[in-house]
This record gives sequence, structure tokens and C-alpha cells, in this order.
Amino acid sequence: MKKSLFTYCEVLIPSHQKTRALSLILASSISYKRAVQTDSSTFLFEFSPKQSRLCEILFREANIAYELKIYMGLFSFASIFKKRIGVIAGIIFLFTLLTFSSNIVWKINIYGNNLATREEILAELENSGFTLGSFIPAVDYDSLHNSVLLNSKKLSWITVNITGNVANVHVREKSKNHGVGKPTYSNVVAAYDGYIESIIIENGKKEVVVGQVVKKGDILISGIIDSQSEGVRYEQASGEVFAYVNKHIRVEIPYKTQEKSYTGNKYLYKSYKIYNFPINFSIKYGNQALFYDKIEQREYASIFGIESLPFEVIITTLYEYEYKEAELTKYEAIDRAFSSLRAQLDDLLKNAELISKTVATSYDENGFYIDCELYCLENIAKIQEFYVTK
Repeated sequence: MKKSLFTYCEVLIPSHQKTRALSLILASSISYKRAVQTDSSTFLFEFSPKQSRLCEILFREANIAYELKIYMGLFSFASIFKKRIGVIAGIIFLFTLLTFSSNIVWKINIYGNNLATREEILAELENSGFTLGSFIPAVDYDSLHNSVLLNSKKLSWITVNITGNVANVHVREKSKNHGVGKPTYSNVVAAYDGYIESIIIENGKKEVVVGQVVKKGDILISGIIDSQSEGVRYEQASGEVFAYVNKHIRVEIPYKTQEKSYTGNKYLYKSYKIYNFPINFSIKYGNQALFYDKIEQREYASIFGIESLPFEVIITTLYEYEYKEAELTKYEAIDRAFSSLRAQLDDLLKNAELISKTVATSYDENGFYIDCELYCLENIAKIQEFYVTK
């Protein structure tokens, strides 16, 4: 019963460090409630919140990896609620009102997106007045669809269908060469400087010839067609223009560097959201790290057989790391330099044919360097849209 009333903390450490940890705790006069071997690899201490904070500082200074878990007691929750009674009362009222209303959007599913992210589409819907908590009978779907398409740079079609309290949003995305809304036309321009080897025209008027040297940005295929019989008309120019291009890769690896090193510490944050209304408090497990990788998990509540209620639990885990000074040997720097070169070559040559390559290396007291010159055959055609106002 005691644990259900009062907040307590568990600190887990690797078993091989338990003797050292115990010695440090006793020497620092930090009191613990319990110390127990949980399994072959983990040893657990139980502290009060105040003592756990002292233990955290101690373990940090001693470079002992640990994981902190906080179990909130009834009195702690009562204290939070007491301090924020107005906010909590409002949230409870809002949740009760909306959850049991059959005319409110509880959840939004997105289908058909590849380039546009879920967050981008939700933001565009919200900008057009549709979001979690929207009153379903008041939604003008034609107006909503038109508003999203007029303002979206990635979507060419959208429809919103309501099933119960769930909005199922189906979208189609714009192709690379096609715009929706205003009449959209395009030229094909050079993505790089190059010497043209071949031209394949799908739409538009050819502006260059094989054997011509072009500069980055030059028009290769025009979407503006001027004929004596029809006058000026506009098209979405498209096609492929293959050219020989030169590329340069520079790799620099200093001997003295800073290495990313995980400390083994991680911190958990739990927050809540009802529809699009965040609850203004979160439960923090430990202090936030200065440098960290973040993983966020979102879960929807499900009770009484009703799936995906509009009550969202957001659990954020921070994995702490720090930067440590390191000094590479010449051979380590060489290995890293060529690994970096290989990665850059793989990226640059995904859509190009390598004709020739020269590699030059150098080094001094500060680091190791690679200069790589590439000569390759590549499609340099790049779509450049334009609009015509009439």
C-alpha cells in the first residue's frame, strides 16, 4: 500500500558495477530503501525521489551507466491535480463531452501518401479547418477538398470519408512534372554543366543539339512553343538529356576529432493529448540530457471495446550521448577517408555511368585528404516549372 501512495524511484545498473556503486552510495551517505539482484545482468536500487537525484549525480560523476524509473504515487498525482485543478477540470469536461459525441472526429487515417508525410497532410487539413475534434455535420467536404488542393504543393487529389468517428483521408500526390491548381507548365533545364551525348524529347521544343556544351540552368527543352500557324502555346516539357559531366569529391579527415559516445543513460517523458488539445503537464523520468537521440512512441487509448479513442499517450525516450576528444592514427584516418569516399561515390553514381575516375591523396600534421575527379555520363534533365497569368 505504501508504494501506491508515495512516489518512489528505481535505479538499475549493470551487475558487474554493483560493488562499486554500493561503496560510493555508502561513502556519500545516500540512503536507499532496497538493493536487489533482479537478474544475472541487472542490479536494482530503490530510492526516494530526493535520494535518487543525489544518486544520479553520483553515478554520472563515476561514469556508471544507469536507467531511472519513477513510479508516481497517489499523493503525487493528487498534488499535480491540486496545482492544476482548473486545467484538469476543463480537460475532464472536454474529454467527457467529446468522447461520447457521435458527431466529433476522433481519429484521422491517411492513405495513399508516399512523398508527403502524415504530419504535412494533417497540417494542410488543419489549415483548411479540419482536424481532430471537428464537428462532422458542419464540414463542407467540397470546400475542404478544394482548399487543401489549392494550397498543397504535393497533393493532386484528396477525399475525406467519415466512418463513425473516424475520418479516412485518401490522397494522390502530384507527379514531378505536373501541377494542380493554376495552369502549370515547365521547361527542362540542365542540372549540371556538361557535354551533350543524346537527347530524348517527350514534350516540348528542343533547344540544344548533340555535341553542345551547356551550363547549369540552361534550357534544354522548352515548354514555350511559338508557331506561325497557332501562335504561342505552352506545354509541360519533358524528356531525357544525357551528357558527359565532371564531378569533384573532397574528403577531409582530421586526426584530432570528437567522437559520439553513448553514456548508457536514458530518460523517459510521458505526455498526453486529447484530440488536438495537449495536457499541460508531463511526467518526466530523470533530467533531460544535453545531447541525445530521441525516439517517440504514440499510443491511442482503447476502452470498452472502442478502439482508438481520441486520448493519445506520447512516450518520448532520450538516449544520452556525449562527445569525447579522440585522436586517430594515420591508418585510421585513411580507412575513414576511403569509407567516406565509397559512400559518396555510391550516392553520386546511383543514376550515372562512370566513365573515368582519378584519385589523389595527401596528408599533413592535421589530417588525411582525398581529392577524387569523376567523369561520367548522366541524365542532366531537370524539370523547372513556370506559371502563365492570363
